[in-house]
Amino acid sequence: MDESATGSVRSFVRDQAWLGPVSDRDRRLALGVGWAPMRVSVGDVELFVRDVGEGRPLVALHGGPGLDGSVWFPGLDPLARDGWRILAPDHRGNGRSDAGDPARWTVSQMADDVEELIRRLELARPVVLGWSFGSFVAQAHMARHGTADAYVLFGTIAEASALDRVHEQLERFLPEQLRAQVTASWEREATVQTAEECRRLWHDQIPFHVLDPEGPLVEQLRAQDEIVFRPEVLRHFAAGGSYGMEGWREQLRSCGKPVLVVSGEGDRTTDPASAHELAQLLPRGEEVVIPGAAHLFLYERPAETLAALRTFLARV
Repeated sequence: MDESATGSVRSFVRDQAWLGPVSDRDRRLALGVGWAPMRVSVGDVELFVRDVGEGRPLVALHGGPGLDGSVWFPGLDPLARDGWRILAPDHRGNGRSDAGDPARWTVSQMADDVEELIRRLELARPVVLGWSFGSFVAQAHMARHGTADAYVLFGTIAEASALDRVHEQLERFLPEQLRAQVTASWEREATVQTAEECRRLWHDQIPFHVLDPEGPLVEQLRAQDEIVFRPEVLRHFAAGGSYGMEGWREQLRSCGKPVLVVSGEGDRTTDPASAHELAQLLPRGEEVVIPGAAHLFLYERPAETLAALRTFLARV
C-alpha cells in the first residue's frame, strides 16, 4: 500500500473509530498495530490465531458458536495500542481452525485447548477474556485450569437455564416487523447447512443483539463482517439448546483469581441478572453494567467498555 493510501485509511479509522468495511490488513496498517495470523497445534488439531500487538497477552475467546476471532476487531485494537498482545483463536471447529473429531466439540475441550495454547506459546501472566459462548469457555478454563492471572467475562450467565429467557425476549421483541425475522433466525440455528446461510442468519439476528434494532449500528456491523462461518459446529451446539454450557458453579466458588463480569444493561441474550449472580458467586468477582447497550456492547458503547477493561487490566 502506498503512503497516500495508508494515510487515507489512517484518517478513516481515526475519524470513524471502527466503522465500515476496512480489511484486517488495512486496519493494522492504519493503527500501526502488528498483525500476525498463525496456526498453533493444541494436540489433535491446529487453531487459527489472530496475534495482534505486542506486550502482555490477552487471550480473547469469541462467541457463537460458528463464528470466529474476527469479531474482536476492530473493537480491541485500542488495547493493542496500549501495549497488550491480543491473541484471538478460532475455537476448534470454528472459523479457520481444524475441525478434529466432532465428539470433542465441547466447551470443556475448548477450555483445554486454551490451556494448551497458553502452554505452547509460553504466555506469561495471561488474561483470558471470553464473550458470550466464549465466556462459557472462559468459565470452564477457570474451573478446570485457573492458570490465567485474571479473567474477563463479556455477556455471560451463571447457568444454562438463563438462556431460556431468550424465548421470552423474542416474544416481546420490538419493533414487531423484525420479530418474525429474528425468531426465525434462532430457530434455523439447529438446521443451518451452508456458510452463506449462517451469514444471513447472523445478519438477521444482529438487531436482537443491539439495544436499538433499527439504528445505524446494525448495518455497520453487517458491513464489517469478516467471519468465516462454520454451519456444522453451530448445528452441533444449537441442537441441545444450552450451547454446550456446563455447570461450574461449585468450582467457581473457590476461584481465587480476579474476574470482571461485564454486561449490557439491555442484553436480551445473556441475562444481566444471571451475570450479576455469577459476579456475586465469584470470590473476587467485579461487575460493570454498560448503560445504553445490549449484547454487543463493545461496539454499541466502545468508550465505556474499553474504560471498564482498562481500569480492571491496570490492576491485575
